[in-house]
Amino acid sequence: MIIKSDHFYEIRKSEYFFLILALLMIFSCGSYSASYKERAEKAAENKGDMVIGIVDSSIPPTSFVQGVKLAVEELNKTGGVLGRAVRPLFYDDRRSIARGRDIASELAKNTDVIAVIGHRYSAVAIGVSVTYEENGMVFISPGSTEQDLIREGNTFTFRNIPDQADSAKAAAEFASRNGYKKMLIIYDRETSGKRLAEIFQGNARDLGIEITDERSYSEWESDFKLLVSDIIENDKADAIFLGGILPSAARLIKELRDMGCAVPIIGSELLDSQELFSVAGKSAEGTVLFTVFDPKLTSPFTREFVKNFKAEYGVEPDTWAAQGYDAVRLLAYSVEKSGSRVPINISTTLRLLKKWEGITGSYSFKQDGNITGKSLFFKKVRNGNFEFLERELRTNISPFEVLKDITLRLPLEAVTIIDPGLLQDNTSIEVAEQLFLGLTDFDPKTYMPVPELAKDWTASNDGKTYTFHLRQDAKWTDGEPVTAQDVVWAVRRNLSPEIKSPYSYMLHILKNAQAANKGEIPLSEIGVRAEDDFTVSFDLEYPAAYFPSVAGLWMYRPLPRKTIEAYGERWTEPENIRTNGSYRLAAWEKGLVMILRKNPNYYDAGHVSIPEVRYYTIPDSAMGLSMYKADQLDIMGDWYLRLPPDQLPAILSNSEMSAQYFRKPVFGIYFYVFNTKVPPTDNPLVRKAISAAINRSLLIAVVTKGEEEPAATFVPPEIMGNAAAETLGSGFNPVQARKWLAEAGYPDGKGFPDMTVLYNESETHEKIAKAVQTFLKYYLNIRIRTQAQKWEDYAEATTGKFSEAMIRFAYTADYPDANNFLELFNPRGSNNLCKWDNAEFAELIEKAQKETVPEQRKKYYRRADQILCEEECAIIPIFFNTAHYLVNPRVKGWYNMAIGGQHIRNWYLEE
Repeated sequence: MIIKSDHFYEIRKSEYFFLILALLMIFSCGSYSASYKERAEKAAENKGDMVIGIVDSSIPPTSFVQGVKLAVEELNKTGGVLGRAVRPLFYDDRRSIARGRDIASELAKNTDVIAVIGHRYSAVAIGVSVTYEENGMVFISPGSTEQDLIREGNTFTFRNIPDQADSAKAAAEFASRNGYKKMLIIYDRETSGKRLAEIFQGNARDLGIEITDERSYSEWESDFKLLVSDIIENDKADAIFLGGILPSAARLIKELRDMGCAVPIIGSELLDSQELFSVAGKSAEGTVLFTVFDPKLTSPFTREFVKNFKAEYGVEPDTWAAQGYDAVRLLAYSVEKSGSRVPINISTTLRLLKKWEGITGSYSFKQDGNITGKSLFFKKVRNGNFEFLERELRTNISPFEVLKDITLRLPLEAVTIIDPGLLQDNTSIEVAEQLFLGLTDFDPKTYMPVPELAKDWTASNDGKTYTFHLRQDAKWTDGEPVTAQDVVWAVRRNLSPEIKSPYSYMLHILKNAQAANKGEIPLSEIGVRAEDDFTVSFDLEYPAAYFPSVAGLWMYRPLPRKTIEAYGERWTEPENIRTNGSYRLAAWEKGLVMILRKNPNYYDAGHVSIPEVRYYTIPDSAMGLSMYKADQLDIMGDWYLRLPPDQLPAILSNSEMSAQYFRKPVFGIYFYVFNTKVPPTDNPLVRKAISAAINRSLLIAVVTKGEEEPAATFVPPEIMGNAAAETLGSGFNPVQARKWLAEAGYPDGKGFPDMTVLYNESETHEKIAKAVQTFLKYYLNIRIRTQAQKWEDYAEATTGKFSEAMIRFAYTADYPDANNFLELFNPRGSNNLCKWDNAEFAELIEKAQKETVPEQRKKYYRRADQILCEEECAIIPIFFNTAHYLVNPRVKGWYNMAIGGQHIRNWYLEE
């Protein structure tokens, strides 16, 4: 006889169910009731509604029942479970052991009931679980954390909440993170709070927290004045751990506060109810408790649940609504997964369930019925509501799910490197500013150096030695202190010839640095040393009043030596990196998004308001603007992806958009660099002709439309140390351009060879390159090719590794001094982008660096700029940048830094 495989499978599966049932009945020594078999047999038939018992514990009142009803309603709207409607039977044990026992007996007699969800309190849940076990009913408690609920030999008992061992450990770790050194433990000796307090005590001591005393009370007490008076008089704890239930715990909190005890109080999920507010009132302010549900989790399941719950009931769901909803969904999933309503099959499926995705997060079941992997969150009473804490510490990060309320969303063209020693572009510098501390920072109003990692500094009388005293509360993300040795190691590492740091020349101001960078002398001879753990000194080649500004740059920032030595090039991966700035790297999906989270070890973490920053890789400005308009980005402009130039008029004419528009000055320039080693741009006359044929004003008016300033020099006139630039440079002069081109041997462009201009992929850069192409064709009758490169290839080219005739550049000052601009082209000490060798230019830069008389420095820099842009024309200045921003009104405290990365640590999001 031939039997179809699927039919055969169904027969065998059914036989398997009853085999398990028979074995349990045989080997249980009579512990299962007669209703056990009847219940299983009825369930196997899958006839009629799927009946489940729902038992609330309405003291204190919660939204548990509403959460259950929402889940049942949603299931039934989509066809129920295994094609049958879910029919809940509602009860309320009112936190009474006797009442709970009676309800359990009544449910057990009803053999249509296959499962029970509820009995939130441990004392009740533990007792009724025996009844449910004996009668073969799946029992899921959403609130019982006491370990005795899950006993050896149990078959049907589960919880979907972490047990006391997990929650007490999490509470102790929270206390440790918040710096509590001495703690008082108070517990209700008649409830599960007593056992929770005992476990907390052990975990706290393991973490080095001193337990000053233990005090207990009864839940039936109503007057705690003697207890509180004794605590205030005799106990000097930093914080209190409270293992109690409502309403008695709320009354105790009220008396503690009313009598003047102001230390922080940490409670458990047993306080997670509005009754805390109704009993304790304003005295509840500042109370911290842990919970399993955050309504602002980024999971789409959570979002949908919160939205639907609000629509149905008009309020946000509480923890117990979420737990009830999750338990019903969990039960339904297990029935569908097992293909059966038989309790033993549901139980088996639950025990094997891994990484189930509920609205409270992802978790798995252990074989004994406990769960693992479920997150605990901490929240604090603030202004009569719960405010969630430490969202920035969460590790379950999805790059595709964002919680807008706590996240600043920013666009960048690309981020390829965040190693401070290897940075070379503005976007990477922006990210590094959030992750790594500099010795100094810039005042946003004056751009003068101010303390950051260094709390102060001194200079020697001859101006050649600077000593910085580091703050002692700066820490790496692993809690280790940031020391002077970290600074010394970073400087030496960045000067190592093997590292090939693109901006190592910025360290050449240090004594012996240039020779060490060439490998001529040991790195140990560089002029940097740790005087002690928190004092670092720098010896300079020559006096430099601007050195405190230079010392804050990324090349000087301390680095985590052990991490770099352990992981090599992979040290900046999220799983390896250690940072010390206001943010830490939480996730990095390269080419898509980089996620930063607030760094709890940052020395000023209390003043960092935005928990999360997301940098989205968006190479196209038009796409970025569309995302901004769709409320998917909070800021756009300048380093945060330039606004499309052709859209500025529309932005300014729109009342809503124009109110979000800001125009800000920046110390930066847009320019092209010639390759002076390849024809035809190895000829200065060709370079000068090309530069003079570009109509910068027209380019700005038609292409960028951003009111930038046409540039004829490289150094912006406003930069400190630069001479007035009115008479410098070579501007637009098409007549002279044609003469120079003819003099170079290409009259009217005849015989002019092929040449290419490079730029990185970007709508703006392409339009500018096309405009230059048009100018050269129109005024000089020469054709050039334009070539866009992916960011990675372009970044490689910007180190000087390009063979084409021209390449696009943009440069923003790192510190406000002409030296910061012109040293880029020093053939003796930089990347030498234009590949030239001009002895006079090099000598002028070196003289200016050593010069202490301001007016003489200006003369040197003025002459150097004239050689660079006019006489040799090694570069083509196009325009001095102006930053155009769109800023979402919800971003408060925003200001623009014209140099360096932005100070996100000082911004905040409107609530």
